[in-house]
Amino acid sequence: MTKTEDGGFGWQVWHRNGTACPQGTVPVQRVEAEAELSQGKYGPLIPDAAERATKGHQASVFHSYAVGFVEADLPIYGTKATLNVWNPVVESADDFSLAQIWVTSGNYKHNDLNTLETGWQVYPNKYGDRQARLFTYWTIDAYISSGCYNHYCKGFVHVNRHVVLGGAITGTSTFGGDQFDITLQIWKDPLSGHWWLGMGLNVVPIGYWPVELFTTLSAHASKVQWGGEVLYINSTGTLTRTGLSNITQMGSGAFPRKGFRKAAYVCNMQIAEKNRSFLPPLDFQLGATQPDSYTAAKTHGRGPSGCGNHFYYGGPGPGPLRSSSFRSD
Repeated sequence: MTKTEDGGFGWQVWHRNGTACPQGTVPVQRVEAEAELSQGKYGPLIPDAAERATKGHQASVFHSYAVGFVEADLPIYGTKATLNVWNPVVESADDFSLAQIWVTSGNYKHNDLNTLETGWQVYPNKYGDRQARLFTYWTIDAYISSGCYNHYCKGFVHVNRHVVLGGAITGTSTFGGDQFDITLQIWKDPLSGHWWLGMGLNVVPIGYWPVELFTTLSAHASKVQWGGEVLYINSTGTLTRTGLSNITQMGSGAFPRKGFRKAAYVCNMQIAEKNRSFLPPLDFQLGATQPDSYTAAKTHGRGPSGCGNHFYYGGPGPGPLRSSSFRSD
């Protein structure tokens, strides 16, 4: 019952007219707006909510996270996961909602956090619409001044002529109906040392981040995360009992206990350690910065077919959509 992309042709909107890039070339999204060309993931906002989510600290005003994660004693050489794609409500053009995988090393304390990030994202100010789009991101200094999205700075080396970074995704999941998956894998090549991105069940290569970009990630990673992130500005200025109102959804906009076909999920999580073979983690932890609004939960009930170990995440936020029976509990 699950529709799954294959990492090739046909699952991005620009494929609809049959256009393909010639051999020896790659597609690059045409960007014009100054906001689209900004390199930072968060601009001047507080960037450490991911760390707070997994350490149990108080949530950031501007960010919410609901994630699963593994912080390993052994070196990590990659991770793989399947995410279902949604079109969450995003309140203002400056807000975003995303689902992604993170491969990280370093920390915020020493400003040496290195990250590799990829997933789908709804970000009106970045892309000019509210469609779910494939993206990549990286940083080497805890989001202070380095790194960028997609092709917006020197970094990610694109090799696939069928997949465009920043491109809108054709299929999205429907509440109570069919689900649309993307499978993403990041791994470290033992020969070149580069960090590669692949898509689909057959892991079609999309491109790589050169090893020379990184400091704490140059040899291996120490942590992986999977799940959702929301950035919200509260443009309405509405107040609720929990503070500032927000109608930016995470995932499907439903809480995890809604389950399959209604909540966003991450499944088939795998990690490469030791001999670099991808295996399911023996266990993983969950973290959420604002559990009253967005959260994550493991389940032993019915899940997506062939999904293996999985968890659900997301929520409607603390704003007006909490009153909707369609999108909340």
